[in-house]
Amino acid sequence: MSAILDEFQQVGRDLYAAGLVSSHGGNMSVRHGEGLIVTSHGSRLGHLVQADLVEVRPGLEPRVEPSMDLALHQAIYAAPSEAEAIVHAHPRHAIALSLVGMEIQPQDLEGQHYLGVVPVVPRGENVARALADALRQHRIVVVAGHGSYARGDSLWQALQWTSVLEESTEVLWLLRVLRPDT
Repeated sequence: MSAILDEFQQVGRDLYAAGLVSSHGGNMSVRHGEGLIVTSHGSRLGHLVQADLVEVRPGLEPRVEPSMDLALHQAIYAAPSEAEAIVHAHPRHAIALSLVGMEIQPQDLEGQHYLGVVPVVPRGENVARALADALRQHRIVVVAGHGSYARGDSLWQALQWTSVLEESTEVLWLLRVLRPDT
């Protein structure tokens, strides 16, 4: 369990240091046996301790309240995909762009190479299904006005897609300032 805690702590610190989550924002999870390990409700990703990780599996009552996004994480893992880990973050530029379109098309080479088109799914009662469906084909998806959900084979890989998304959307933002017709 110490290797899992270590990965959560390091990725959480990087998310916070990069400004991809606020002090108590975002959440993360990894598959674990028949269930998953997820950050607790209100945990500070930049300062995680063992007590902030919650094991969720059939027949086990969680000792603390899991993240409010637990149902989204469960839906993503239940859908046929390559998700072994999930990072939910609040990348500012991506959130802003999610409010004006149904997809984000990176213009920088790294974004095009790693992400391609990034779908934006609407908030609402079907968000879990829409998110899980989109993550079967895409590495990262943005929920309009809320934030990104990245899947990976590890938290590190999900962090990579999250940071590439924010860099790509910042480039798009700058392009719109330089060329308003973009």
